[in-house]
Amino acid sequence: MNTLKSILAATALTVAATAGAQTLKMEHQVAGVTTYEASTAVNLVVVKPEIKLDNVDPSILTVNTNGTERVVKTVYPSDARGAFNPEGEYLALGLEKAKGRGLGLTKAGDVWKTEYNVKVGLKPGKVLKVGKDKYTAIECETTQALKDFVSEADYFNKGSFTGKYTGKPGDVTLTYAAYEPWSLKADGAKNPLVIWVHGGGEGGVDVSITLLGNEVVALARPEIQSHFTTEGGEGGAYVLSIQCPTMWMGTSKGFGHGEYPSLYANVLKACIDEYVDQHPDVDRNRIYLGGCSNGGYMTVHMLIRNPRYFAAAYPTCQAYLDSNISDNEIKALAEENIWFVQSYDDTTVDAKTHCIPTFQRLVKAGAKNVWMSMFEDVQALDNPGGKLMGHFSWCYVFNDAVTMSQEQSENDVKPNNNGGGTVAPQGHANLFEWMNAQVLTAPEITNPRW
Repeated sequence: MNTLKSILAATALTVAATAGAQTLKMEHQVAGVTTYEASTAVNLVVVKPEIKLDNVDPSILTVNTNGTERVVKTVYPSDARGAFNPEGEYLALGLEKAKGRGLGLTKAGDVWKTEYNVKVGLKPGKVLKVGKDKYTAIECETTQALKDFVSEADYFNKGSFTGKYTGKPGDVTLTYAAYEPWSLKADGAKNPLVIWVHGGGEGGVDVSITLLGNEVVALARPEIQSHFTTEGGEGGAYVLSIQCPTMWMGTSKGFGHGEYPSLYANVLKACIDEYVDQHPDVDRNRIYLGGCSNGGYMTVHMLIRNPRYFAAAYPTCQAYLDSNISDNEIKALAEENIWFVQSYDDTTVDAKTHCIPTFQRLVKAGAKNVWMSMFEDVQALDNPGGKLMGHFSWCYVFNDAVTMSQEQSENDVKPNNNGGGTVAPQGHANLFEWMNAQVLTAPEITNPRW
């Protein structure tokens, strides 16, 4: 009898202890994506609790993204997109960066994955108190978190342009994204324009892939924007990232390295022209063009076809074979302002058959403002101590780490991880400061090659 009384008493205590316990339901809203030099990562999760929550201790929460347990660093009230709002009915959970957990692309490489599991919960033994209510569990899980996500791409205006193929019948549409700071739009002065054309893995119809796939959004960050000055004295530049449906190196005769004109040569130039026409505050004498790999090829291609149109160019690990550049084209390119960037250990695009001999020929042809940063390898700057593929030299560009050039010489280059060389071009401290100083003084030549 005494044993029965003890069991009943214990049961009563358990019921009393858990009587006020509840499960708090939350609805997942959106994931926030942060872009790094070689990956993208979900570092923000926005949820909508069934009741308003204030002053939630981040240490009691658990978040699992795509199978990885994450550390919750901050919790704050927000709007549905994660922007701080003290009266917001949403919660934004800021997460510590997780290594190796990027957003990920499909096999096609032109759309983001939508399957991305996000689960929010309470740590074992923790209780979330809201007034008189006690919550011992959180119900919040989704597998489709990336249908809509927040990223730095949101700061860019999106558009498209339709024009004609080169060397092939029919029309083709390019997508683009433009960063246009309000401070520049409102100052009534002329502003520089920085253009980026993407690498081989970022083609398609979703321009956010070009912005996030290779950290192009870094061009809009204060670190790089601060190097540019406008006619009106403001700091900053417009940024235009243009995407083709496939690869810039496509030609009417197949994939090429400069033997034939790109399918997109005419439509790209027309797209740039239309953008400039629609933005009269763009300084036509300060249009700068660059791109990596496939986009580096297109940068060289556009310089050859449109001499003295761009005030400066910054082709990176460019894939235009030197053997396909004629001596006459070298003479014309020697009049351009160019800064090549590459890593000597690049096994995707061999520097010894691409930018190195081109640079040497340009020097021999009398080029005065052509430079080349040749790094030994690609060190991970977002993850100190790490190392990236040799082809990833654009990471130096977007980390604002291109500061020196090789000697302007026909002799062998000496790769250098201290900025890419030993010479400060025209005395400037880095690539973007040099670029900002380049201004066209000659009229545009409108008759392109081919």
